Amino acid sequence: MCIGYTVVQAPGLWQIYDVQGHFVRLEEAPLETPLIDPTDIALFAFGVFRILRTGRVLFESGARAAVTARISQGTISLLRGRLKIGLHARNLKMTETAAKHMLEPSRYVPLQIQKRAIRFGKRMPDPREGKGMFRYETDIYKLRYDKQRREYVHQKYKFEVIVRESDWTISHFKYFY
Repeated sequence: MCIGYTVVQAPGLWQIYDVQGHFVRLEEAPLETPLIDPTDIALFAFGVFRILRTGRVLFESGARAAVTARISQGTISLLRGRLKIGLHARNLKMTETAAKHMLEPSRYVPLQIQKRAIRFGKRMPDPREGKGMFRYETDIYKLRYDKQRREYVHQKYKFEVIVRESDWTISHFKYFY
């Protein structure tokens, strides 16, 4: 399964992109490489096994493995978080409390905006430490009427959504200054 891709910017420097093609971060090779790397040992053992089993040359598999790039675990988890398989506005569910808040005109937030907050917002653990629950936070703009100016203005808010990721159920959402 593809969770992102890399583009070589310079020797030892890669640009990391998620599945949608959005730039995630730059990743660079470590400053020093160990004399014997555990990955090299595993590749060597695999090569020896292959020689004994099929009689093929060791360098056949070693040449292909030498081209791979090492990406940090932080980047891999960030790319997996961006993938969000199965997330679609039609698949989002709500708890009874969240559904009641959607009926209030002052608290209503369209499901497409909530989906975008989940897909592209900053992911963090649920503050109430619910099992499988995560909090997503992003900035949104809401059009409101300014009585002093007598015109509509775009007001910036922080928007948070708390979601159970196993079935994409929204248990809480709110926006604030």
